[in-house]
Amino acid sequence: MIYGACESNAVRLNENDAMSISSADADVGAEHTVQDLYSLKVSAVASDSDIVRTATCPVCGHNEARRKYLINGTKFEIVNCTQCNLGSLWPLPTGNEIRSFYPEDYYGDGGSKFSSVIERVVRMIAARSALFVARSIRRSGRVLDVGCGRGITLRALADAGCETHGFEVSKHALRGIDPRVQVTVANSLAQAGYPGGHFDGVLLWHVLEHVPDPSGVLREAWRILKPGGVVIVAVPNYSSLQATWSGAAWFHLDPPRHLYHFPITALEQMITTVGFVPISRHHFSLRQNPFGWIQSFQNRLPWMPRNGLYAMLHRIESNRRKPFTLAIRLQLWLCFWILALPSLLLSILAALLRSGATIHMVGRKPLTN
Repeated sequence: MIYGACESNAVRLNENDAMSISSADADVGAEHTVQDLYSLKVSAVASDSDIVRTATCPVCGHNEARRKYLINGTKFEIVNCTQCNLGSLWPLPTGNEIRSFYPEDYYGDGGSKFSSVIERVVRMIAARSALFVARSIRRSGRVLDVGCGRGITLRALADAGCETHGFEVSKHALRGIDPRVQVTVANSLAQAGYPGGHFDGVLLWHVLEHVPDPSGVLREAWRILKPGGVVIVAVPNYSSLQATWSGAAWFHLDPPRHLYHFPITALEQMITTVGFVPISRHHFSLRQNPFGWIQSFQNRLPWMPRNGLYAMLHRIESNRRKPFTLAIRLQLWLCFWILALPSLLLSILAALLRSGATIHMVGRKPLTN
């Protein structure tokens, strides 16, 4: 996951490096735990007519926003740009604060982030997504996954014949990554040292919402792509049916890790401003959208722990004292199974209405400037 600056210069990891990352490399800010941050309560502000001065909007350059949601127990809130409606975490956290949002247990255990059954499902869906990526780039092309994490998409891309590269800022995220992936760890994508016009495809899969400078990441993706190359950007859809219905309970708000919340219009504006030509938009994600309906529904129930189902499925919890009572755990599972089919149908309907809970957009770098 990309979250800003770390303490080292660009480092290329070989197979042994990637497989032998130790706890001595722990990121700054271990005072947070995964459960601490998933359970943060979010509430709507009393009136969304309050206007605040903010940092310059990375999409439109405006610096005024309406207060939207409060992150209870923190100094942060979510505000919407009055011009392009981009949601932002405000005030923007410092680099050290951002690092503290990603404790070691965020990345799972030994390359697996979820309990065994869920992990297998996630890997199957990732393989399906990788086939989409492979079809979007040149056959056997060179592809970079920015914020590659444990590399489950890159594993499938390597199987499909692509030359796979991964970029990360945290060594912890790379545990269990496929040895075929050429990994670089650096402060930022710009400091990774990739040559210009090097890649056929750059994958920004749920990355831009985490970075302090999303437009800067897109500009660097433009630079390192070959003419005719593609960038594939996926983010939660802040203007979706799911986001509108869920409000403060929306699972994909994920405060304070998500620094920005993109409506479709803002995402497209930022991509085209950099110079990419949007060629397709996709509103269905089997991995994120149905689960988002279920978890957001549970978050609306006042007696249920916020993001409790997601936290319960997180692999790290299997090695700790269970965070919830047996009664709560049974309710979480019962709700999951009851809502599984309806949430899938809602996700399909939202996709048909072009209002999916997540959006991934394919942009192409023109052959000539």
